Amino acid sequence: MNPQSSSFTKPDLSEEDMTMSLNNNSLPLSGKLTKSGRCIVCYCLKGWADMEVNLTKHRFVESEIMVLFPTQIVQQNEVSSDFSVMYFSISPTMLLEVTFRFPPDFISFLRQHFYYKVSSDLLQEEQVRFAVIQQKFYDKDNYCRREILVNFIRIFFLELYDKIRRDELTNPGSRHNRRSEIFEEFINLVMRNYKSNRDVCFYANTLCISPKYLSVITMELSGNGAKEWIDDYVILELKIRLKSTQDSLQKIADELNFADQAFLSKYFKLRTGLSPRDFRKM
Repeated sequence: MNPQSSSFTKPDLSEEDMTMSLNNNSLPLSGKLTKSGRCIVCYCLKGWADMEVNLTKHRFVESEIMVLFPTQIVQQNEVSSDFSVMYFSISPTMLLEVTFRFPPDFISFLRQHFYYKVSSDLLQEEQVRFAVIQQKFYDKDNYCRREILVNFIRIFFLELYDKIRRDELTNPGSRHNRRSEIFEEFINLVMRNYKSNRDVCFYANTLCISPKYLSVITMELSGNGAKEWIDDYVILELKIRLKSTQDSLQKIADELNFADQAFLSKYFKLRTGLSPRDFRKM
């Protein structure tokens, strides 16, 4: 067969498309408080890191997997001196290729189950899997390199989804029940609508429940009422904009639908104790 007749065109895999490491002492994040901007799949090999993902606090420890998606707000706090991870990181474009034709709720489900404990045996299996993926990652002469990597990662996600779903069906103490489903829907709604709607009634009405019941659920599952959760998310978005861009306060106020920059400044200072300008200078 003539190689020129192949349907594969040896598409380049850029550094933006994918990065990976089998052993690293830090997560591939651009800062302590950031939007991940990519899909990051990492296993903790040793030590721990205190993380906060979309306002959910978690200590990432040995033999855990953590999956972060591009739009999630990630805060990395304290990290142990012996912290070690293996990871791969893929671009939003490559993530779309990987998850093409997945069930509609697939990413939503994994986004809410961003960490998962695995056995030491399974961790060893995953280290072998990652080594195989890395081998293909560095095989730059392979005409099917991109397709092979996309399919390896697709299989990884499908198997992870299956493991978590099986555990939930067999574990009476499962985190996934009707209240957690409502909370997940609420989080997704806030992420999509925080710029235009910061009122609890909007989210409660969309979910067909009362504002009081919504606050009961968010308090039970996150420790904060619904209004506090919405405001905390908006503040995180504002902090990221203030630290990662040079946009004027008026531009930020316009894009996040504040009446004006004075109202934005008052909103920010009331909840952080600092003016936006003072925070930006820190």
